[in-house]
Amino acid sequence: MSQPLPANHQSARGSMPAARRAELVKKNETSTSLALRKRKKAARKKLKQTIKEQWRYAKANNLRAVAVTLTFADNARFTTTRISAFLNKLRRALKRKGHGLPYVWTLEREGRLHYHLLLWLPRDFKFAPEKLKKWWSWGSTWVGSCRSPSAWGRYIAKFDSTAKLPKGARIHGAGGMDEEGKTAVLRAALPRWLLPLLPVSQRARRCPGGGWVDAETGVIHRSPYKWTPWGPKLISVSQPSFISP
Repeated sequence: MSQPLPANHQSARGSMPAARRAELVKKNETSTSLALRKRKKAARKKLKQTIKEQWRYAKANNLRAVAVTLTFADNARFTTTRISAFLNKLRRALKRKGHGLPYVWTLEREGRLHYHLLLWLPRDFKFAPEKLKKWWSWGSTWVGSCRSPSAWGRYIAKFDSTAKLPKGARIHGAGGMDEEGKTAVLRAALPRWLLPLLPVSQRARRCPGGGWVDAETGVIHRSPYKWTPWGPKLISVSQPSFISP
């Protein structure tokens, strides 16, 4: 039989001072908002580099930039496969003409969910209204000539509504780049201290246990910096190691 609790007993929550509870709540909210800011900053950086590389590719292949917005008539019809279905249909149409499809997209929610896209298309390719409606049957579409890809890129990379997106939804995507472009985008996401140590044509990935491993040679590079309450501090110039075969 359980013993009655003393009259002066308080639960763990009740015994915690109100000021301390408020501090913990604020700390949790700050951590969440900080993580979201970092996510958006990384997404903007990657999107900017992707557009830069696609623009280089487009100039070399005489492609033009086209801005597109795809809006859902009903948010309940949203699934993460809708954008892939649209791009696959467009990609097949271009493939029949001997072309690929460089693209970027971002997802926003201002009332209705909608995608903003930047497409690089052959100059003789036109969106037929009836075909566009068939390819995107879940709502409305808008298409416009994109005279300034960099300005359109800044506009679609606001990411102001990221917190309001459906659970599991990606905030941006890209594809259709050549190998040079893929490598440049991946390198743009690497820490600055690593870039001088990595040959221009090579990539790196995070290594279990810390550091970055050269995808070509297996060399592991570890950061010479240590994070302190006062910011990063240079502790040593570490020597590279190798992944055992």
